[in-house]
Formats: sequence, structure tokens, C-alpha cells
Amino acid sequence: MLGKMMRVTLVEPGKLEIDCTEIPKPEKDEILIKIMRVGICGSDQAIYSGKHPYAKSPLVMGHEFAGIIEELGDDVAGFAPGTRVTVIPHVVCGNCKACRTETYNFCEELRCMGAEADGAFVQYKSISKNMIMPIPDTISIDDAALIEPACVAYHGAKRGEINDDDKVLIVGAGPIGIFCMQSCKVLGAKKVYIADIDSWRLKLAERLGADGIIDVSKESLETGLIRLAGSSKEIDVFFDCVGGKGNVFDQILQLARRGTRVVMVGVLQNEYDIPHLPDFVQHELRLSGTTMYVPRDYREMIQFMSEGKIKTDGMITHYFKLKEIKKVFELIQRKEERFFKIMVIVNE
Repeated sequence: MLGKMMRVTLVEPGKLEIDCTEIPKPEKDEILIKIMRVGICGSDQAIYSGKHPYAKSPLVMGHEFAGIIEELGDDVAGFAPGTRVTVIPHVVCGNCKACRTETYNFCEELRCMGAEADGAFVQYKSISKNMIMPIPDTISIDDAALIEPACVAYHGAKRGEINDDDKVLIVGAGPIGIFCMQSCKVLGAKKVYIADIDSWRLKLAERLGADGIIDVSKESLETGLIRLAGSSKEIDVFFDCVGGKGNVFDQILQLARRGTRVVMVGVLQNEYDIPHLPDFVQHELRLSGTTMYVPRDYREMIQFMSEGKIKTDGMITHYFKLKEIKKVFELIQRKEERFFKIMVIVNE
């Protein structure tokens, strides 16, 4: 396919440039995707401002995306032009044990599109066929772009080894936290509660299936858990979907019953402060980290979304066209307007 396409490049922190470049031709084992939608992630703001530890400019950002197959490269079978797809934004070696077993998140040469490799703020992109996932007609193209963050949460939820008698607490009701809440319910948890400081987000979480909410701007985590579960000791699995300096994690360490499972989904920042970390050993807590996802997570999430078991109703609050991308980060930086999930329309 010949022609020009729009591209947005972060040329330096805080500076985006829009230009035109050649539409790439898919190489062997690649598929050319016409990008339709790109979701904005919290990490995109860190990349934009130059605070992401691995992303370096110049860079084409964007890693939550979906589109339509435009052209097949040589030796690509089992796909057809016109198919709607979501994309695993991984660039891997393709040869190591992790790649051979489809655990791409463990590849030592892994680079993530939109952070360590160019991403989806562009109208067309050639991508390895191994990272392309067709979606059914029951999933909208908007929801297809949300499969990536949903899989971050779902992979993390699996790390909690959920049982059907488990009571779960999610701390942080952002997109990942709400997807984690729904994932825990899909995995069979008996009760799933969620906590945040934002009442609007908590109401959204409640509409999407949370069994109880804790507004920590009005009551402590401990008080909320006494109200909902009788005691913080009744919680079997805690998910920290905040990270940051470790304040939430430290609270969990103080509240958790001995032997409890704790999953760190949020990313801890440098110079974290976790005074009660020794309790992790003394109380024999089981702490699990989680990083991204694997193709199996995508396949299962596509099924869950197509069946209506994982929902996105009310999550997308704003739409912008790709040519308006600078307005997206102005909105985020001003912090004057409430937003939850921002969706970029790349092609109509």
C-alpha cells in the first residue's frame, strides 16, 4: 500500500510534533494495521513529561490500540484484510524460551510499543502476526482498544490465585483497578470490595459490579472493611492498584491477616516509604508482582468482553481526533476537568 499517513512524535518531553510519513509495507510475517482507536494510559502522561524510566524521545507513543487489517506480509496465513483486531504491544526476540511458550512478558529483549519502541499515534503500523488478535462483532472497536488495560488487570488478578470463597479488596478505582475488580469476580471471588478517594470513580465501580465501596476521603480503610466485611482480617486477597510511594501497600501490611495474599499491580516509585515491610516476613504474607500479560490473557479477555462478563460502560469520558492529540495532554495537565478514560480516534 503506497501513500502518506499522519504521525505524532514526542520529540522531547512536553513537545509533540505532527507530520506526514510513508505508510509502511509489511515485511515477512507482519501485518499492516489501519489504526482506529488508541486509549490514553496513565503511563502516557509519564512518558510525555519525561518521567518514565524506560521511554526515551523521539518516540511515537500509544500502546492501547485496535484497528483493521489492511495488508498481509509474505508468509502470513489465517488472517484476512478487513478483519477488526486488537494488538499485544510487544516487540520480542521470537527465539527464546519465553517467546516459544508465548510468555512474551518474560522475554529478555522485550520492548513495549509506545514506550521502548514506536507505538500507535500513527495511522498505519506494521506489526508481527503473533501480536494480532481478531475480535468478534460483539466487541466494539472502542472496547477493543481497552482490551490491553483490561488484560493488565486480569493478569494481575490471576496472580492473586482467587478461590470461590475469597473476599477481595482492590485499592485504587482507576481503569486498572475497576478492570481488576471485574476480573476477580469473573475468576470466582465471593465478594470484591474497592476503595478510592474519588466518589465518582467509586460510583462507576459500583455500577460495574463492585460488592462494596470504601471512600477513603470519608473513612479509613480499616473502618470501611469493618463496615463491609466485619474486619480487615476477613479479606483473603489485597490488590494495590496505586503503587506510588508505597502508602497503600504499607496500610495493607498493617491490616492484612497473617498468611494473606497481596498483589502489587500499581508501580512503586523510587524512594518508596514502607515502614511496615518487615511484617511481610513476620506475618508470612504472600506478595506477588505482576507485569503486563500474555496472549492467553488476551484470548480469555476477548471472550469475557464478548459475553458481557467484563464491561466498559461509562469508562470512556472523552474522545479526541489524532490531530487534536496536544489537547489531550493539556486536558490531563490542567486537572480542571474530570476524565476517566480518553480515547483517540485515529481513523474514522
